[in-house]
Amino acid sequence: MKMVSYTTAGTIYFNGLILIVFSFGSFSEAKMKVLLVSSLISMVLSLIAVVYTSINLLSNVSGLKTSSEKLAYISDLLRGQEGNPVNPLKQNEKDTQFCIKALDDENPEVRAIAAEALGQARGPEVEEALLELLEDKNSRVRITAARNLGRIGTENAAEPLIKRLAVDKAPVFRVCAIESLGNLKDKRAIEPLIKNLDDKVPEVRLVAARSLGILGGDKAEEALIAKLNKSSPELQKQIILSLGNSGSKKTAGLDSKKAAGALIHKLRDKDPELRKYAAESLGKLEDPESVDPLLECLGDTNPEVRNAAAYSLGTLRAEKATDTLLGMLTEEDSELRITAVYALGNIGSRRAVDALLKTLDDSNPWVRRYAADALAKIGDQKATTPLVKNLNDPDPEVRWATAEALRLLDKQNSR
Repeated sequence: MKMVSYTTAGTIYFNGLILIVFSFGSFSEAKMKVLLVSSLISMVLSLIAVVYTSINLLSNVSGLKTSSEKLAYISDLLRGQEGNPVNPLKQNEKDTQFCIKALDDENPEVRAIAAEALGQARGPEVEEALLELLEDKNSRVRITAARNLGRIGTENAAEPLIKRLAVDKAPVFRVCAIESLGNLKDKRAIEPLIKNLDDKVPEVRLVAARSLGILGGDKAEEALIAKLNKSSPELQKQIILSLGNSGSKKTAGLDSKKAAGALIHKLRDKDPELRKYAAESLGKLEDPESVDPLLECLGDTNPEVRNAAAYSLGTLRAEKATDTLLGMLTEEDSELRITAVYALGNIGSRRAVDALLKTLDDSNPWVRRYAADALAKIGDQKATTPLVKNLNDPDPEVRWATAEALRLLDKQNSR
């Protein structure tokens, strides 16, 4: 800032001299030139002062001493991260180091906001700094660190999170730590998460069930099944969804008969939401033994249960469901018609072609769109002519789906 003061003083002094010159004698062309030159010099000096000040303020973050200054600076960093695909902390090592140093500030608000900003950065040094915060005396700081470790952490973060989870009394911390352990996908977390299915705080139990579903495996699945009928309706819903994840081939590589059996039993639950979630999860397990129980659900009194069952039967490509699904094409509920069309396309039975051709005139554009998709999947060439007229459909999505269906049918025909 001394540079600014000297420049300003110099400018004032220089202008003073010019004024003295002009106080003597008459005005002449020479004096005019001197005046113009002096004005130019003053502008240059002022510009130098402004540029120097800006550079100094932007680069000298080490000059920020007070907690208030640090809070303001890091808040600006976070605002710069909003909606910015190129994160400032990933580009600016100085800011990253500044935030790491701010973690030692005596003000917990500064430590928390610095941890939040570092959650957008990467690297072992950042991870190590956040891991140390798990032992911070302030719960908000620990919570922020735990949440962000799930976002940027590696397998090195799992053990410290597990250790802190066992002793931390703040429910929100336990929720964040459990979520992060699920995101890290470290199997060492399974046993600690199973223990948290018995936590006295409902939110902790819910997130433990969710993370166990992400981690998958026999132990997680068995623990979830054991809790299924002994839990609140809210926790039962989460367990049902988690069983669909933990037992699915995509997640765990398992042929999960136990999970399927537990979910089939839930198809008869008095709570329609539980029946719906059970039907959804059975579609993920790809167990052929669930086809008949799901077929029964197509007659459920609740339309959401019927819809979930129809979708799962389509996912399972259950051809024996074709006739019942064809009957759903005339349902008053458009959601049921849409799902039935989707399921019939997935199953791929040519017996569905004539009924699907009629749905090209359905009042709902989504039914017409999915009908085009379904007919393309089945691959019957007699769908070509009826599809052509839908190239003029008022809905652009229907026109696009129709054009794509015709392209696929033509490709199949040319083989």
